[in-house]
Amino acid sequence: MYLTKLLLRDFGKFHNEEINLQPGINLIEGKEGSGKSTIREFITGIIYGMRKQSGENPNRRAYDSLRPEGRSRYSGTGYAKQGDQTYLIDRSFLAGAKKTSVLDVRTGREMNLKKPDSLYGTVLETDKNTYQDTYVIADTEGRAAEELTTYLGNKIQTGSGSLDRAKAIAFLKGEQKKHSPQPLVRRLDDLSEKLEKYDDVDEALEQNKKALRQLTDDFAIEAAKRKRVARQLVENEDGTVSYKNDEELDKRLDRLTESQNSYGASELEDDQEKKKKLTDNFIVILLTGVLVIGIIAAIVYLLPFDDAVRKLFVIFTALFVIITMLDGFRAKGYFDDEDVTVPTEDDFNRVLEELEEENEKKEEAEFDMTFAKEYSAKKDELKAEESRLLDRKIKRDKLKKEFQQVFKKKSELEEELHSIHLAISTIEGLSRKYQEQAAKTFIPYISEYVEPLTGGRFNEIRFNAGEGLVVEGAGGSFALDVLPEDLANRVYLAVRLSIAARMSEEKLPLVIDDIVDFQGEADARAFLDVLSGISTEQIVLLTSNAYIRRAMDAEHMAYNHVSL
Repeated sequence: MYLTKLLLRDFGKFHNEEINLQPGINLIEGKEGSGKSTIREFITGIIYGMRKQSGENPNRRAYDSLRPEGRSRYSGTGYAKQGDQTYLIDRSFLAGAKKTSVLDVRTGREMNLKKPDSLYGTVLETDKNTYQDTYVIADTEGRAAEELTTYLGNKIQTGSGSLDRAKAIAFLKGEQKKHSPQPLVRRLDDLSEKLEKYDDVDEALEQNKKALRQLTDDFAIEAAKRKRVARQLVENEDGTVSYKNDEELDKRLDRLTESQNSYGASELEDDQEKKKKLTDNFIVILLTGVLVIGIIAAIVYLLPFDDAVRKLFVIFTALFVIITMLDGFRAKGYFDDEDVTVPTEDDFNRVLEELEEENEKKEEAEFDMTFAKEYSAKKDELKAEESRLLDRKIKRDKLKKEFQQVFKKKSELEEELHSIHLAISTIEGLSRKYQEQAAKTFIPYISEYVEPLTGGRFNEIRFNAGEGLVVEGAGGSFALDVLPEDLANRVYLAVRLSIAARMSEEKLPLVIDDIVDFQGEADARAFLDVLSGISTEQIVLLTSNAYIRRAMDAEHMAYNHVSL
């Protein structure tokens, strides 16, 4: 893939700046401060996007430094060509805006990107980190030795020049220590021990309720007995026998029974309401009858009968349903007089016999209100016990809720720790894999361009994690960090170009931003000879060095020139 046009509408110092590019070498010349590095960032941004990330990191600093001052827009457009397809990529880099629109110019249709804000996964198979590690070579600002040592170490161990294996593992291990589940385990043990003391509270509450119900029943029975004992038998003038109530005593007992029997009354009423059948409701029965008549009438009028037959059928059906309903009402007692009870003769005689027996015992029974006082005292005890048990239940429920919350947090923490452990294992496993790949793919070739780019001073580069990077030549072996800045930059460029040549499976724009200050046309020509051996569709050279263009003209090389 290569870029054909860049339009920096509002990006960095540029406003509506148009840059036309071609396949092959594109030489973009400009003095210091002309915006060469801004164009480099724009090329990466137009392909992969630019996110505003939190914290102090290079991505956040780049986002903030390239956002135009005094303008509300932060956007640009690029045209890219891949095979016979051309894509128009339009972006707004502002956080919260619709970031990317990719149009297939041939069909005129907007593409659905698989990865948000990036051509990766839809148009390209190379991710942003790999692209920057492989295809973007920028000025090290005097830190060539440090940058190259870090870059190679990361590239060998993680496959990415920006991902430090040691730092990643150290960070993950630090997270493991910070998220230890042991305090939560200890808290769960403590809560379990406390909860054991409340195991009997539900059973105790149930027993207390039963005792209260039994006490209420016992009181009602005793009050009824006392009321019957208080009755007096009398002989009438005609010789018949009847009984006479002590009305004042009856009233006292009735009031006492009602007041003391109030506990559980609402529960009993609720039970009775639940037990009441829907079919006992007068309105429901009536509506059901009307519905049945209506359904039968509708069915009859749908069948091929004469009108007279239909009317007779409906009338007889209605009469049948009405009679059935009335019979049901009668069976359920809707027509009974609830205030009238007619006892049988046997019932009457039996009551007389019981009253005679009770009258004989009346003199032996001392009637007082002690039973009511005892009942009230016992009920107060049970209610006090109930209150105590309810308090214990509330405390138990609070402990249970806390236990569930702590257990959930512990489970989440253990899941997180498992993920961290898995991440560490994955990094270590991938690191071994990348080291094996590096030993085959680019490590044997990192010395490939060092001789022409250093003017023959060095011919070999050696690197290992413990020793660092060492260059060798006729003058001996030297650690990279002791070399002059210009030589260190040339070694850095040689290593980066060797990796780009060996790992550029997908042909993407190779961007080189002012690495070496070439000291003549011959020096620049050696650099151009190295570039000509790298297989890629497009090279973008961003430079302030005039010798490169002179060398290209002297060699009659084809290139696209842009002056900033």
